[in-house]
Amino acid sequence: MKIVQIILFTAAVTFVHSRSRGKDYEKEKICQQYSMLGREKFKASGIVIYSQKFSTSTFEQVNAVLDAMVNLADKCCAEGADPNCYDDGATAMSEVSCMEDSPFPKHPGITKCCEEQSLERKLCLANLRVLSEEFPSLEEPTDDEVCKQFTADPKGYMERYLYELARRHGSVPAGLVLNATDNYSRMVASCCSSSQSKVCFLKERLQQKDSKLFLRLASHLCHNQVHFKSLSTGLAVRFGQMIPSASFEEVLPVADYLQQGLAKCCFNPNPECLIKEFIGLKTVLCTNSTLPAKYDKLEKCCTKPCLDVLPCVDSLDAQPPTQLAEIQEPDNEDLCKDASSVTIKKYFFEIGKRHHYLPIPILATIFGGFNKMVNSCCSAEDSNTCLNAKKPLMKKEIGTFISKANEICENYRKLDFTVYKERTLTHFQEKLPGATKDEINKKVEHQTEFASTCCFPKGPPLRCQKLVNTIGHTCEGDTCLLI
Repeated sequence: MKIVQIILFTAAVTFVHSRSRGKDYEKEKICQQYSMLGREKFKASGIVIYSQKFSTSTFEQVNAVLDAMVNLADKCCAEGADPNCYDDGATAMSEVSCMEDSPFPKHPGITKCCEEQSLERKLCLANLRVLSEEFPSLEEPTDDEVCKQFTADPKGYMERYLYELARRHGSVPAGLVLNATDNYSRMVASCCSSSQSKVCFLKERLQQKDSKLFLRLASHLCHNQVHFKSLSTGLAVRFGQMIPSASFEEVLPVADYLQQGLAKCCFNPNPECLIKEFIGLKTVLCTNSTLPAKYDKLEKCCTKPCLDVLPCVDSLDAQPPTQLAEIQEPDNEDLCKDASSVTIKKYFFEIGKRHHYLPIPILATIFGGFNKMVNSCCSAEDSNTCLNAKKPLMKKEIGTFISKANEICENYRKLDFTVYKERTLTHFQEKLPGATKDEINKKVEHQTEFASTCCFPKGPPLRCQKLVNTIGHTCEGDTCLLI
C-alpha cells in the first residue's frame, strides 16, 4: 500500500504544488520517490497511472513516456547532477508531447495545453485524463502459453499485463491494480517453475478468487460513480429492488454513505481510503439500519467480516415486488424547490423498485429524461404551466419505455439464449411484415446485444446508454422526452 501511496502522490500533487513552491520542489519529490521505490517499481507505478489516465493509448505509447520519465530520474536524481537537469528534461518531455508525431499517449486536450508555456504547460499536461473506456474482461492465454511468454521476457510480459489490467480498471485506486498485479506476478513466477504447474495455477487462482472479485466490484462501483450523475439514486433503487418492503427513508442513508465514499476515494491512489469506506459500510448497513431485519439473506451477509459484507450484498438478486400502492406523482412545487433532488430521488426509487428486471444502466434513461424536463420547466418563466403540460407526456413515455424494456429483460433472463433469439426473430417478423430479411436480422442482433449487455446490474453504463435506443421511440412524434 505504501508504495502506491508514494508514487501517486508524486503524479497527482507534485505539479500542483510546484506552482507555488518552485521547480526544486517538483524535482525533490520525484527523486525522493525514485530513491524509495527503485527503478522497476517506479516504472510499474507509472504504467498504472498512465494506463488509467489514457486507457485508449497503446502499450507502446505508455511505455515510451515511462521510459522517458525513468531516464529523466536516472540522470537527474544522481548525485552531482546539474541543478537544471530535471527542469530542462521535464520541459523537453512536454515538448515531445506537443509534437505531431509524438510517441507519447494522445489526448484531445493536448493541443490546448501546448498553447501554454513552461510550468503551465506541464501542469496542464499532467491534469489530462481520458474518460475510462469499457473494455472486455482481460482474457489470459492458457497456462502453457503464459509460461512460454513469461519465460521469454518476464519483465516485458508483466509490464504489458499491468497495462492491460490498469486500462480495464481506470476508475479504481491504482494501488488495487498494483496489488492484483503483484499477486499475479508471484503466481506466474512460482507456477512456471513448478514441476506441477497446472495444479499450482489452479490452487493459486482459487486463493486469488476473492481479491479478483473485490477488484471487479470496486471497479464497477467506481466506474458508475464517474458515469452516473446520481449514483446515490441508483444505489437506493438497487436496495429497493432487493428489499421491496423497504422505504426510501430506510435505504437513502446507506446509499448516500456508499456514494459519498466512492466520490471521496475512487480517484485516491491509496486503496486504503476505499477499503476504509467499505469496512464502515457494515456499521451503516448492519447496525444503524433496519434493512437486515427485512431480508434474511441480507441479515446473513451482515454476519460476515467487514470487507466481505459488500461483495455478499452485491451478489443478492432483485426480488419481485410485493403488493405496492400506486406511485404518488410529485407536486410541481416540490419539484422546483431547492431540495427537489430528494423529491426526484424518491420518485425514481418508487419506479425502480417496482420493476426488478430493470437494472440501473437502463433506468438511468428515465432518470436523465425526467431530470432534464424538470430542470427545463423549473427555469421557465411559468414553471407550473410547463410542468402541467409535460408531466403527463413524460408519465406516458416512462410507461412505454418500462413496458418495452421490461419485456426484453424479463424474456432474456427467463429464456435460454437460443430460444430468446428465436422468439425475438418471430416478434420482428410479425411486427414488420414488409421488412427484408437483412433488416429483420439487424434488429434481432441489436436487441439481443442490448439484452445480453444491459439487462444485468453490472451492465456497462456508457455502452448501455448507446444501446438503449434499441428499445425504440417512446412517443409517436419526433420530439420524445426520453428516446
